[in-house]
Amino acid sequence: MTTIFYGGPIYGHPEAQAVLVAHDSIFHVGTLVECENLATAPIEKINLQDKMLLPAFTDAHTHFVEYAKSQLLVNLQGTSSISEIEDYLRKYRDKLSWKAEWILGGGWDRNLLEQPLELSKELLDRVFPDIPVALFSRDYHAKLLNSKALHIVGIDANTPEPEGGKFERRPDGSLSGVLYETATEMIDPFIIQPPETQVINSIQLAVKDIYKWGLIGFHSMEYKASKDLLLKAQAQGSKFRFCWHFQSSELDEMIGGEARSYEGDEFFKVGGLKLFGDGALGSCTAAMFDPYPQEADNYGILRYRDEELYRSMDKAAQAGFASTIHAIGDRCVRQVIDCTLKLNKNPEYKDLFHRIEHVQSIRHCDIPLLKQSGLFASLQPVHIANDIPMIHKSWPQVVHQAYAFKSMLEAGIPYAFGSDAPIETMNPFHGIYSALQRRHKVFPDGEALNVGEAITASQAIDGYSIGAAMASCSGHIRGKIEKGYLADLIVIEDYRCLPDEYWITAESLLTMIGGEIVYRNI
Repeated sequence: MTTIFYGGPIYGHPEAQAVLVAHDSIFHVGTLVECENLATAPIEKINLQDKMLLPAFTDAHTHFVEYAKSQLLVNLQGTSSISEIEDYLRKYRDKLSWKAEWILGGGWDRNLLEQPLELSKELLDRVFPDIPVALFSRDYHAKLLNSKALHIVGIDANTPEPEGGKFERRPDGSLSGVLYETATEMIDPFIIQPPETQVINSIQLAVKDIYKWGLIGFHSMEYKASKDLLLKAQAQGSKFRFCWHFQSSELDEMIGGEARSYEGDEFFKVGGLKLFGDGALGSCTAAMFDPYPQEADNYGILRYRDEELYRSMDKAAQAGFASTIHAIGDRCVRQVIDCTLKLNKNPEYKDLFHRIEHVQSIRHCDIPLLKQSGLFASLQPVHIANDIPMIHKSWPQVVHQAYAFKSMLEAGIPYAFGSDAPIETMNPFHGIYSALQRRHKVFPDGEALNVGEAITASQAIDGYSIGAAMASCSGHIRGKIEKGYLADLIVIEDYRCLPDEYWITAESLLTMIGGEIVYRNI
């Protein structure tokens, strides 16, 4: 099938009238007559009716299988009281459609609760006394376990805490059931997931759902088991592009395999070694130079000492793998920069494509060093919508350096945008609005954060298109409307004629992957 788009503006081509798509690629950008003369039958001509044609979006940072499973598992996002949480859990228990061996999910946020410490193992025990429960916090840096789960894992008040993690303890030394950072990983070998068929079906449904947001792909920061489920969903007909960043515990297995970073085709690529450098803002575990005001001795959690992080990156680099490193607090961001600068001194590693994820707080003096390091910045503007109150509460001394997008872009740091779903919505239009307006809860009258760090609409769009393509070393073939590029395209309203509030309710009117229309509302 040959497709011609005409009758509306073409993103990046103010003089163009039409775009010709042949097979899976863009064949020509120019006048309508040129496209018609070059086209071969059969032809579908699509009148944009003054709408705009853009390159399709990719989410550069997700936990997509977890996002898809949120339809199956406990999802406490939006709950704001202990009674509401308990009521939700009881209803979830009564409606389970399969025999669950573990109760999994998450979404709880103590920052929203009037009695945060009542969110404990005792609450879970009341609802699930005989089945193990493990629920992630909203930011995925803490996990709440019931007594059954703690017993299965073998964690009690006398269990030593792992390096880079901690158990929450009450004044009497007893455990509340909340585990932080590396301590949450102690439970992983014991967890039993829902049936595979259920999860694959949820993936397929989630993929269809993101088309309306103009998304045709994503980066997945998950374990190999999740990567395998995504490949099975593709084999069963689900169409999406994805890049998989593997976990540190899987490095030896990856070294023994044949694939290296950013090898593969445009439907599946291997990314980098995913390392967690620190914690998160919501859990007060992001590693900072200054202490959290609520706890004078809490500077967050660095998961690695400097030399340990360097050794992990170096081991991966020796085998041809780049690193993809989570760094939220300014202390951790600087640690990642320093380790990358040190790694770059080895000429054998000059072609490796390293990424730094989040960069929610960076000292302005470190921005030139970030540029010098060559790190690619994977950023999530939609986090701003939820984080503003927590920034004022936990980072009052560094509010000015939070989400410093404009400063980083002006320094020439390459970037991509994503969501960190399921922590935040995958809706990239909300991400664009957040990058432009930086307002709490994506409300037009919500409090704005550091408006001097706001960026332009085209810069935000580029973050989800060419930037996200560059994030998987695909910028030569995806993310632009250019001859020879894959025909991953979307149609939206001409945002240039509309106020920024348009992005709050925006949806794609047509979504195309590789020349195939997968969603249409035009």
